[in-house]
Amino acid sequence: MYTKLSRAAILSCSLGLSSIASAQAPDCLDEPAALDYWRPIAAAADSADANTLAEPLLQCLRSPNPELRDDIGYGLFSVWLRNAQLSVDRKQFLLQQLSANLSPATRELSLQRSFSALIISELLRADAIDAFMTTTQREQLLQACAQALRDEQEFRGFEDELGWVHPIAHLADVLWRFSLHPALSEDQAALILIAIGSKVSAAESFYHFNEGDRLARPIAILLRRDALTSTAWLNWFTGFAKPKSVNTWPEAFGSTRGLTELHNTKLFIRALSDQLQGVDLDNAVQEKLDELVALFSELI
Repeated sequence: MYTKLSRAAILSCSLGLSSIASAQAPDCLDEPAALDYWRPIAAAADSADANTLAEPLLQCLRSPNPELRDDIGYGLFSVWLRNAQLSVDRKQFLLQQLSANLSPATRELSLQRSFSALIISELLRADAIDAFMTTTQREQLLQACAQALRDEQEFRGFEDELGWVHPIAHLADVLWRFSLHPALSEDQAALILIAIGSKVSAAESFYHFNEGDRLARPIAILLRRDALTSTAWLNWFTGFAKPKSVNTWPEAFGSTRGLTELHNTKLFIRALSDQLQGVDLDNAVQEKLDELVALFSELI
């Protein structure tokens, strides 16, 4: 009796989800209707018709409602990609749509851009496990993501009503997935270095929401993988010995921009050093990193 009832309940649930999937999805800006539509789908993500629902779900990535954007939008895409519920055609479709969402870098599109980047990081994770992108597509995607991070001027992290905005961290997450990818080349690693370096010492806004750790993560992976030459690393690290907004680091205490740059650079260097504890680095690179840790520890 129990087995028959369980099968009947499962069949009923499946039919209900099928009916929902076939109905026209409401615009995610219509929050009450969208929540009514997507909540039951999110509750049964494993059995949802992911290939049908993926396109309308994209709308939710721009929603100002954090449940629609983050819990449902990111949540569903993450489950579907990690459970291999999306076909290669659907993943290719998402790749094109989400890549296009990375620009322009306007405040009005910050949420869409930021959460598109977060889903791209999940696409890259899926591609690393079972490749569906061509070499050219992967290269073009990295170029687009690196440029998006360099251009990004939205520094909001978390807001009580809006929830997470966080494009700096989400774009850094994409580059982290690239740094982990088995097909990573030395030229691609160098591009990641340039893109991350463009935001490490930002003087426009203090980082309050773990951005330093998120920016450090792809760099730590590249160092662990020995992805670049010692000379390339030394040249890159040397760039942090002097600030951009003032002449010397001690002068940073005389201006808001200087203090912001100092604060953000300190966060990054300390986070990177922490993430590399116990890692056997090239001696010269380790010495340079230790010098920077000492330099910023003295600036108090």
